[in-house]
Amino acid sequence: MTKRRATMGLALMTAIAVPAAAEARVMDLRLSGNAGGMFGWGTTSGTQDMFREASGAGFGFEAGFKLVIFDFAVSMMQMLRSDGVGATLLQGTFGTEVDFPAGRMKLPNGQSAQIIHAGFAGGVVLGTNDPAVYPVTNDQLADKGVIGRFRVGYEFFLNEFMGIGAQGDFGYHYLLGGQAINNTQDHSTGYHLVGLAHFTFHLGF
Repeated sequence: MTKRRATMGLALMTAIAVPAAAEARVMDLRLSGNAGGMFGWGTTSGTQDMFREASGAGFGFEAGFKLVIFDFAVSMMQMLRSDGVGATLLQGTFGTEVDFPAGRMKLPNGQSAQIIHAGFAGGVVLGTNDPAVYPVTNDQLADKGVIGRFRVGYEFFLNEFMGIGAQGDFGYHYLLGGQAINNTQDHSTGYHLVGLAHFTFHLGF
């Protein structure tokens, strides 16, 4: 029954998304630069929460690929602190996102110039206490784990290839510790909020 409901839910989302995609984008390869802030808090007493420790202003990028409603993305957020740059958060997510045209303004190709994005995704997160040195090695990690998040955003397309906008994420995280993941005393759970403004390059149709 649960599997049947999940299949019906996915079919419903596809039915909603396909007409909207006619005015949005069926396939989209994107790269965005963003800036904003993040706040997190933990619910596991006695264990420091990486998102709470890193909370504050930050900047970074997100690269992603979307096909109708299925979206894969990788992102980096460089957090700031009073004496300069601080923690680095790296995420890889996969989920579903629906684009809803907003307003009557159109681009020359007929697609809507204003889009509302909404969707769910889950994936993995890596975090360091200090600016990451690439490639990131295990000894740099302050924590790592899995996340789930809901996102809603707005984007205004300047032309067919560039857009500006803002987005907000509400997420849940389960962290396994920075080194040995089998040490359950280092495990923690919590929530986080992220708000970003972004400038995005698009390639798709």
